[in-house]
Amino acid sequence: MLSLSRHMVGKTISHYEIIEQLGAGGMGVVYKAADLKLSRLVALKFLSADRHHDRSLVERFVREARTASALNHPNICTIYEIDEHEGAQFIAMELLEGQTLDQLIGGRPLAIGKLLDLAIQIADGLTAAHAQGILHRDIKPTNIFVTTRGQAKILDFGLAKAVATAPRDIRMSTAVTHLQEQMLSTRQGVMLGTVAYMSPEQARGEELDARSDLFSFGVVLYEMATGERTFQGATTAVVFDAILNREAPLARELNANVTPELDDIVAKALEKDRNLRYQTAAELRADLDRVKHDRDLLMSGSHAPMSTSPASTSSPSVTASRARRSTAPSSEPARRRTATPYLVAALVLVSAVAGFQYYRSQRRATTALPAAAIASSASPANSAVVTPQIEAAQADATSQPQPALAPSSAGASQSTTASQIPAAAPPAAAAAPAPPAARTPAGSRTATTEAAQNGGASPVQPASSTTGPSKTKAAAATANSVPATPPATNGTATVDPVAEAIRIAGAKADAELYDQALADLRSSAAAHRASSYAPDAFLLIGNILERQRRVEDAMANYVELRTNFRSSPQAAMATFRLADLTVGSKRSDRDRAAMALFTEVVELQPSSTLAPRALQRRAEIEERLKIRVADTQLATTVPAALISYRLIADRYPNAEGTDAVLAKLAEMYEDLKLYQPAAETFERLAITFPNNGYDAAWRSGELYEKRLKNMDRARTLYARVPSRSPHYKDAQKKAPR
Repeated sequence: MLSLSRHMVGKTISHYEIIEQLGAGGMGVVYKAADLKLSRLVALKFLSADRHHDRSLVERFVREARTASALNHPNICTIYEIDEHEGAQFIAMELLEGQTLDQLIGGRPLAIGKLLDLAIQIADGLTAAHAQGILHRDIKPTNIFVTTRGQAKILDFGLAKAVATAPRDIRMSTAVTHLQEQMLSTRQGVMLGTVAYMSPEQARGEELDARSDLFSFGVVLYEMATGERTFQGATTAVVFDAILNREAPLARELNANVTPELDDIVAKALEKDRNLRYQTAAELRADLDRVKHDRDLLMSGSHAPMSTSPASTSSPSVTASRARRSTAPSSEPARRRTATPYLVAALVLVSAVAGFQYYRSQRRATTALPAAAIASSASPANSAVVTPQIEAAQADATSQPQPALAPSSAGASQSTTASQIPAAAPPAAAAAPAPPAARTPAGSRTATTEAAQNGGASPVQPASSTTGPSKTKAAAATANSVPATPPATNGTATVDPVAEAIRIAGAKADAELYDQALADLRSSAAAHRASSYAPDAFLLIGNILERQRRVEDAMANYVELRTNFRSSPQAAMATFRLADLTVGSKRSDRDRAAMALFTEVVELQPSSTLAPRALQRRAEIEERLKIRVADTQLATTVPAALISYRLIADRYPNAEGTDAVLAKLAEMYEDLKLYQPAAETFERLAITFPNNGYDAAWRSGELYEKRLKNMDRARTLYARVPSRSPHYKDAQKKAPR
């Protein structure tokens, strides 16, 4: 029998040369090894020497290899082969560098962006497994690995069970498995499947289907969001009771960064009745995608979430989940939540009184606020829907010059190259900041300023901006020269009727009076097409239609906005939303059409914060379709996504998420064996983002040393490897003294 110990280092097992021991546990020992046939590094997992006579463990070991090897997915650890050497069975698998999700969490909640990225990947992996009729049955943080590239990998299919595959929708509601072994039986004091992550049906020893994995995944999501175990207890009996009968505190009570939408997703995944739970991993992933998309729009400067999220739609299942969680007994003291209803009631009362007082003061005022201030003076809920859109769009229009661009059709060919996308114009000199109430729309000025310039004359029409042609004139031209209706007056100041309609419609939309809000906006926008706020009205119409799930109507509205107000910054946002909706449509050419639209966003507003985001979305589609194009810069054929990522890195170096883009770009260069640009890109990432999570300094140093034979440059990079890197000690040995 082969003796498993550190003395294995240096030995050759089959065609694998063992380099070092990576770890050991109750089941076995894992070594890092070199595959002598294929010249690659692998991990060899041996069953412990004292476990070779345990038939159940041997069966589990073999089942892990067979089950995982049947799956080919980037979020599932790849199994190369299973073999035996001197009586010892081993599995050759993909070598992963990084840490387990359990180690990454470390008792602290993950950043929401990181959580969403990993959760979407894990859901993808589960979708692939369930599509093949495979239940994992042991989803927990220690069985999920996060690589240095930020890629999630599902490990350990030792408890997996194959079931009959379901119809095309992969619901698997009827594909169940009768456990051949009891899930609650113990062997040498070890529970078969970790108790704290079991589903209620698993804890009861009932038949299992894919929804059991989704409950376990919900438990993992909760831990990622809060840093705490979902169901806690000093004994197994207490934990079982919590799983079967008690609700955990809301995730956002333990972490204020958790949004209501994300909390609702966790709540639905943790439904104890599996008929009320997510039915498929794909469904769960779609909701996570929507939350991530809304968050990305906020981070990119668009501010107002435009897509439909689980909370905003108030779907019956999510609403029911929320109601049950608010009334069910908690596994924490009830005292933690008793203050919340009173606090909410107090805030509502204070807001109502303040709103009434404000309304009275506005009625008594002799001088009205400018139009932009009126849009900002709506209730806090309304501001979340309307004002950020208006402000973000106006900020782009007033602070960033727009180069003259030929309009591009939504159906433009994907053959658009880097040279066809205009470079970002340098931002204009920043003006002195003004109080929020003094912010004015692009293409208009306050009544006070206008009156002063006209010698105290009566109310004026919107005037041209100091940065370019009048927005009002542009809107009038695109509206077939419809004459502007004289703006309404309120006392001695001018109030834009469309701005007022937006404010009122926003309040109605928040109250879910969608039809009334749409009627108000459409009537006002049609009557005042020359208003500088007309594009904002169309943008809000599209927002409301999306919230109603009227996707085709929303798309038609965005097309109308793009057609009538093409020179406005809101046209870029409409194009972005149209592209997003096109991806999810039933069009046969949806991917190509969406790529053309994302490209057009960059053409419309090359200096806006939307441009790099549009390029990134285009790159994601290009990757999925595996599109390849000729690259004049590298004089070879490359993935089209590489060019998109390079555009982001070169033209938008300060954009949100550029560190991830640089890491992706470097990895693509490395995959193409273009080691010089790969090393330089990793080096740029290490210098520009020293706190990056991609171990860029080490990876750049490795490329310079091993591939480019430039030891001087490599030593410089090794000196930059931070102490938190798993390669810090190795880097210190190579760094200059």
